[in-house]
Formats: sequence, structure tokens, C-alpha cells
Amino acid sequence: MQNEPKVQSSDADVIIRSCDNIEFHVHKRHLEFATGGFPPADTPSSLGEIVRLSESSSTLEILFQFVYPQRHPSLDKLAFEELLEVAEAAEKYEVYGALSACHLILREFLHSHSKQVLHFACRHRIAPLVERLAPIMMDTSLSEVKDSLIVCPSYFFAWSLFREQYLQLSIALAQSRPQHKCDNFNIFTRVVLQKLDKPSNLMMSNLENLFNIRSIGGLENIQVCCAMESRKWYHAVRERVAKIPDFTLETPDGY
Repeated sequence: MQNEPKVQSSDADVIIRSCDNIEFHVHKRHLEFATGGFPPADTPSSLGEIVRLSESSSTLEILFQFVYPQRHPSLDKLAFEELLEVAEAAEKYEVYGALSACHLILREFLHSHSKQVLHFACRHRIAPLVERLAPIMMDTSLSEVKDSLIVCPSYFFAWSLFREQYLQLSIALAQSRPQHKCDNFNIFTRVVLQKLDKPSNLMMSNLENLFNIRSIGGLENIQVCCAMESRKWYHAVRERVAKIPDFTLETPDGY
């Protein structure tokens, strides 16, 4: 970051100092209109009063650029940790433009930083992020995510119910495997059932690969009857999966 902050207005009426002692000269009126976490512009204050914030100058540098009526900064070059700091500050001070931008860019980290994004999204009740994470984190045990989800009990309940439906289907499939006498088909069913230790394999997007009998080593030249039976099993399971509702949070602010 440059020594001279980009947000530095000569006619500013408030000075904000970061935790690393960098000062930003900004306008109260812009803070009032672009945020919900700063006092109104007509709030009395002492001349030259300095407002001290706990965020770093690099975070505030980005945040305050969303306050002014100008082209907003791009966030897609930020490392995850930097983005999360900006997102936390945007939530804290309710910087509306930054909120939307951060939520959008955080989607790019759903796979690589799932747990951190989930923790952030649950604390701030950001339902769209939690909804996207549920299928991605299907194979993550409830014990690993409960501390994040429990801050919003309605999220915890919906997440648990969503995952439980796939777990119950896995159990049901293991208890009612199709009966076919060919040895190759028995090998196929064992392989499929072994893969059910990951409930995500039952999600609609993964079913075709799960039931692809020809993808199993040694079963490339299977009999027609086995191929037909595998497709029959696939379609039966597909019908059951189709009945599982998508994960949605209808009341994101509720408990």
C-alpha cells in the first residue's frame, strides 16, 4: 500500500485512523449515505477529532473507496485473508457497496476455503453463501461445522436435515441392493456401495459417474444383462434422489 491513502479529501470533515496509524480524511455525508454503521453527518463532533478504528489501513483503504460515488475497486486480486478482512469490515460498518462485492467474490473460495466462508456466512446470516456451501460440504461431518452453524439454529436444523436425507438414502441402498446372479454385477454393486461412504456421490450431478459400470477396472466387457440391470438401478436411485429438495434457507434471519 502507498504511504498516502487514496481516500484523502482536502475538505474532509472527519479523520479516521487505522490500527497501524494511517489517517483517512473522509466526508461525513458520504459515510452517512453509503453506510449504516457510521453516525449521521449532522452528529456533533469536536474540530479535528480523530476516530480510531481497529481495522488495518489496507482494509480501510479498500473499504472507503466504496463510500464515494466513484468506480468501486476490484476485489478479485485479493488473497482470501485480505478479502475476508474487507468483508468483515463491510459487515461491521454496513458499507452497502462493499457488502455485495465481497459476497460475490467469496463465491470463488467456496471450495478452497469452505469452512472459513461458512463461519463468516453464518455469523452474518448470509443465506445465499450458506446455500451454496451445503452441497459442496456434504461430506464434511456435522461435528466439523456445528460451531459455525449453531450461531443460527435455523441454519443448523436445515443443514442437518439436508445431509441426513442423503445419509438415510445411502443406508437404504446398502440394505436393498439389487439381486443379479452375474459375478461382474456383484462386483459392481460392491464398488457402488463402497462409494456411498461419501453422501455427495448420491447428488444428482454425481449419479451418472457413480453408476457407470464400464468405468470400473476389469468390467469393461460386461454382459448385456449386467449393463441393463445397472441402468435399472441407476434410474431407481435417481427417482429417489429427485425427491430430495434442494437446500434452501427460506428465513435467513430467523432462529
